[in-house]
Amino acid sequence: MMKSTKLKAAATTIVSAIFAMAPRLANACATCGLTEGDHAFHAYKTSVLFMLVSPYASFAAIGGITYFVYRRSQRKNQDSTTK
Repeated sequence: MMKSTKLKAAATTIVSAIFAMAPRLANACATCGLTEGDHAFHAYKTSVLFMLVSPYASFAAIGGITYFVYRRSQRKNQDSTTK
């Protein structure tokens, strides 16, 4: 049983090494087979940038709305106490 486990581990290591050395064969990356000026390459890079920015934009929008509502309530409280 120990030999078959070692054999499976060795086979898995060899197959993984083959796939790691041949990105075209493994399709490891969406842009590996594309040239720099290709439309699909530009679209992929743009979509990645949008995915990276969207959490920060969402956080900023929620924070801005929260701050605006807070300041408006503070202003209303101040106006009601001065009257």
